[in-house]
Amino acid sequence: MGRLVDAVWGVSPPPTARAQIQICVSIVRASMAKAGLPDVIQTRSPGYLVEVGDDELDLHVFERAASAGRTAAEAGRFEEAASAFETALGLWRGSSCFGGGIASTVLQAPAARLDEQRLTVVEQWVDARLALGLHQQLVARLIDLVMQNPLREHLRAQLMVALSRSGRQAEALEVYRRGRRELIDELGIEPGEELRRLQESILSGRLDGAPPVNVPSVARVLPAMPAGPAETAARTGAPTAQSAGAAVVEPPAVPRLLPGAIADFAGRDELLASLKEALEQDTESSYALRIVSITGRGGVGKTTLAVHLGHSLANRFPDGQMFAKLRGPSAQPILPTRILERFLRCLGIPGSAMPSTIEERAELFRNLVADRRMLIVLDDAIDEEQVRWLLPGSSNCPVLITSRSRLAGLEGTSSVQIDVFSTEQALELLSRILGSERIHSELPSALQLIKLCGNLALALRIVAARLVTRPHWPLSKMAARLRDERQRLDELTHGGVGVRAGLAMVYQGLPSDAQRLFRRLSMLEAAEFSSWVAAPLLDVAVGEAEDVLEFLVDAQLVDVEVAKGRRPRYRLHDLVRVYSQECLAEHENTAERAVVLCRVLSTWLLLVEEAHRRAYGGDHTLIHGTAPRPALDESVIDRELADPLRWFEDERASLITAVRQAAGAGLDELCWDLALTLVTLFEMYGYFDDWRTTHEIALAITRHNDNRRGQAAMLYSLGALHMFEYKLDEARGRLGPACELFREVGDVHGEALALRNLAFVDRIQGRLDEAMAGYEKALVMLTEVNDSTAEAHVLSNMAQIHLDRGLIAEGKQTMAAGLAAVERSGNRRVRAQILCRLGEAHLQIDEVTEAEYVFTQALETVRSVGDPVGECYALRGLAIVRSRQGSHGTAYEILEQAMVIASQAREYLAIGRIRLSLGEVAADRGSYGSAKEHLAAALDIFGRMQATKWREQTLRLMNEVSEASDDAAAAAAYAQASSG
Repeated sequence: MGRLVDAVWGVSPPPTARAQIQICVSIVRASMAKAGLPDVIQTRSPGYLVEVGDDELDLHVFERAASAGRTAAEAGRFEEAASAFETALGLWRGSSCFGGGIASTVLQAPAARLDEQRLTVVEQWVDARLALGLHQQLVARLIDLVMQNPLREHLRAQLMVALSRSGRQAEALEVYRRGRRELIDELGIEPGEELRRLQESILSGRLDGAPPVNVPSVARVLPAMPAGPAETAARTGAPTAQSAGAAVVEPPAVPRLLPGAIADFAGRDELLASLKEALEQDTESSYALRIVSITGRGGVGKTTLAVHLGHSLANRFPDGQMFAKLRGPSAQPILPTRILERFLRCLGIPGSAMPSTIEERAELFRNLVADRRMLIVLDDAIDEEQVRWLLPGSSNCPVLITSRSRLAGLEGTSSVQIDVFSTEQALELLSRILGSERIHSELPSALQLIKLCGNLALALRIVAARLVTRPHWPLSKMAARLRDERQRLDELTHGGVGVRAGLAMVYQGLPSDAQRLFRRLSMLEAAEFSSWVAAPLLDVAVGEAEDVLEFLVDAQLVDVEVAKGRRPRYRLHDLVRVYSQECLAEHENTAERAVVLCRVLSTWLLLVEEAHRRAYGGDHTLIHGTAPRPALDESVIDRELADPLRWFEDERASLITAVRQAAGAGLDELCWDLALTLVTLFEMYGYFDDWRTTHEIALAITRHNDNRRGQAAMLYSLGALHMFEYKLDEARGRLGPACELFREVGDVHGEALALRNLAFVDRIQGRLDEAMAGYEKALVMLTEVNDSTAEAHVLSNMAQIHLDRGLIAEGKQTMAAGLAAVERSGNRRVRAQILCRLGEAHLQIDEVTEAEYVFTQALETVRSVGDPVGECYALRGLAIVRSRQGSHGTAYEILEQAMVIASQAREYLAIGRIRLSLGEVAADRGSYGSAKEHLAAALDIFGRMQATKWREQTLRLMNEVSEASDDAAAAAAYAQASSG
């Protein structure tokens, strides 16, 4: 524990450091449980112990793989060695231990050791690859490694070998010279023997006994001062007038092809600076061609940014700036052959000397710019193949590309994704165009305009341009015109430029299945969605549909977000959604759309049901409607629901929207079934507002369509919600009518569940005879319908009544029956609940050791299934055990940990009971002031929740504490309240 405290806080830990470490360890355990990992953290005095197997710790796997690689290399098995080293290095994320930036002195030394181990293995991997003759494939990687580790001599030697064997001796010697300068400047020393001998071998034309490598001469065209025809022809390789009667190559002016930059450029200062740095690098610091791509959707401002950047760097590239648009007005690609012809003409090559093939044009272009410092801007590139022909061959001519595609196949490219403006950037743009006074005088309307434009640069510029020409228009008028989605894209057109035109250009270039998916995605009202949604939208297999979806992602029509620990989530930009809806209305009729929507919502219901089954071990405690369930590939279900509770979390907002959309479409049966099945999520994490919203929507549509069973289900579930909120009178008002409706439609299962909950209300309000009678009736009916999880719930509550009456033997016997029922269902969460009650029974008769064993089992179970509410109660039980054992300080710390979890889960009954236990422990320690504070808080909670039993218990303890602290007046008041 001491080392953990040092690692986190260093020399000045807070007084609560140990308690905070315990809470952190608990959170780690819960996170591992949610991820389906075993609980390997053991509590061992004086701290914690992690027990892992041979293949469970990445460091051990790394060391074994590296050792295997060294053994194979020593035996001359270089392919095997390289493979083993790759396995070892594949365990690393990034190039430094823990992601770098370690502040803790406790961790700095081991982190440095691990970083050194990694670099050593990298060098050994390179040695193995060089031994296999793969020097050309290593050059780019070694350049990066040497730049990152300029003083590491063996890496520099490896780069020299790779370059020399690739026929690039001059560059290899330059690597040596640069390394020598850096060693002298930084350390004041000459290079070591390895580098010196390698330099001598390259200078002598022999490297490790290899034959000399000859560098082929490369003819270059070097435009210079005006010269005669023969001299010009000699430089260019073009035929002379005497030999062929051809044209003479004239030296060109410096090309300045960039379009004009706009005066009101705004909002991209930080991005502009980083791009500038990437393109301004000194050519001596890099051997490879520098390519920077700016990607993003149409209208986001890629071209504006690239042009502005190019002009700001004009002085850095004195030999000119080339610029070419790679996409024509009709979205068709402009052929690289045509663009190369334009570039070559600008560089002085006349039409008569123009090479005929694209290969020859590309070679000539590379030769022409090889010794120049030029910036090349390629705007709106379609794909990598289009761009490759237009690339120079030298590092002194960096390339800036804009594209809607990510160009992932363009090797060595630094890619920057440009997103829509932030609100602050959008305000800056509008202020520059319209004036800050006009914007700030109508700031709420300006903010609304930004939102309606989806923060898209093109849309904002169009709106601003229209407002500039209409100074008499208030901003609110423009906002009102944009508010109508049907007219929004019409409004976002000005001077022949419009958002719709750009979207249409991309849409029309899509294949038919991608067009159909794009249209139908607008049917989803959910703000975001998973990739499987594409399958029911297209009515094809999931794999095929997901490929189409990724096509739309590449076309920048669909956004994708990959947050750490979550599956990818997809969404449509607001303006893209408007255009998608226009396409949907144009191409698909109402009947077609209704079929597709029903199929999507039914698939959501299928997944929600399966998630409930996996979380609960079956369809227990749940009733279903008769809505259709479409087929979905089992492998997709397994992928989506590997962690059903986490899936619920990811899909929560979309599922709530799905309930609302089902109601709007009149699908009452599907609507109430989906809402009821979602209660698993709402109950687990305390999403009571979502519970209420979905069920009131479903109750309204079932009443409208006279769906009586659906009404009963919603009333029953709303009653359960009031129970969880401890609004017990309201709960009774919902559950009673639900019982009657279930009885009228002949639904035994639904009636039994409603009766069970009514009995719970009776128990909490102190009517134990009525509660027992209700539970016994519900138990018979639940046994009849074979709902073993609900049986276990009922038996657990009946056992609690026995315990409340002091009938310990009967309580234990009933709990044993409950455990047997839950074993049949396989529901570990309910099993943990019964174990907690069994632990309380043991404590009631002072069986502390037995209670400790049971609560420990319960805690392990709730952590493994990710049940925060169950964890509160298990921790509370263990705290009472520690208190009974005399460890009051430990008990207090555990209760505080339980309080944090209960507060996050908004589990108010648990908070009240933990407060009560904190009061008990404080009283046992003689801290009467603290005890009174905790008990008063518990009393307030129990009073608001109408929890009679615990309120009375708290009053009795408050009276005892008041007497012990000689507060006679308070003791009398609490005694009177308790007897009343």
